[in-house]
Amino acid sequence: MLKDNLTKALAPLNLEKVAEGDYAKTGYHLEVAAQPAQMPDVAQAMLDADCFLESFTAVDLVETFDLVYHFASFFELCRTVVHVPLGKKKGMPTISHIYPGADWYEREVFDLFGIHFFNHPNLKRLLLPEDADFHPLLKDFGASQGND
Repeated sequence: MLKDNLTKALAPLNLEKVAEGDYAKTGYHLEVAAQPAQMPDVAQAMLDADCFLESFTAVDLVETFDLVYHFASFFELCRTVVHVPLGKKKGMPTISHIYPGADWYEREVFDLFGIHFFNHPNLKRLLLPEDADFHPLLKDFGASQGND
């Protein structure tokens, strides 16, 4: 079973959490918590298990960010969520060299939240104008800010 194989593959990484999820409640078979520096290794383990990156986003928790990666498999119903806490004004290693499609997700998160991804091959705005000096999904982005 893929869930068991992933649990074994992630064990040597000494992650904060690798736990069975309640699929009926959350939609995930496996819930993982990792530190930013561990994310490339987590992504490589997921790729080695034939999982694809389903989606990636960030959540502004006012004091910190929660980066949320969703992985799944074409071969077996097994969805994995990986939560990565990230302090404000901190950066994150890219996983675009492991999952090339992450390039677009990371650019979107950079554009909308201002999170920088180290060693990203093309970290530039994706949706907003190049000269935009704001990130609209930040909690402290005021309703009147940038809306003249």
